[in-house]
Amino acid sequence: MRSAEKTLQAGDYTVLVQRKAIKNMYLRVDPASGCLKVSAPRRVSDAAILDFVLRRQAWVEGAMGRAQEKASRPARVFSESDRRAFRAKCAAALEKWQPLVGKRCSGFSVRDMKTRWGSCNSRSGHLNFNLKLLDMPAECLDYVVVHELCHLWEPNHSKAFWAHVERVYPDWKRVRKSMR
Repeated sequence: MRSAEKTLQAGDYTVLVQRKAIKNMYLRVDPASGCLKVSAPRRVSDAAILDFVLRRQAWVEGAMGRAQEKASRPARVFSESDRRAFRAKCAAALEKWQPLVGKRCSGFSVRDMKTRWGSCNSRSGHLNFNLKLLDMPAECLDYVVVHELCHLWEPNHSKAFWAHVERVYPDWKRVRKSMR
């Protein structure tokens, strides 16, 4: 079933609300538009959503500031040589980590993704890596490669999945935190 959308006014903020078949409420700022968005269970009232947003006003103000700062920076444009260099780094990282994870991917792509560092099609075994990892420390690419390869064992983020990641890359929590 499709989610229902509406807008609410929470103090100075216009909030786009999506009601979905979910358990908890989620608040985020869309970095592209600077719009405040809430995903909420269908049963939650407008008053509860407004209260949820207003109780997080300090976080909202910080997130809005970060979104404006990000929007004011020029977007990184990746050249064809950047793509080739990153592909080579990904290939080397895969060769290093596939034997340790115990799974091989069927192939990989490099893409300029907006919201993810990587993705895995666990059925086909194809992986995608975000070009923005080219500008990050090598350990970030290593973590993302291990993370996506572990999805070939477990397609979700269950305890079993994180146990695979932990076994192969014990320092994953620190690296993941540095990427946020």
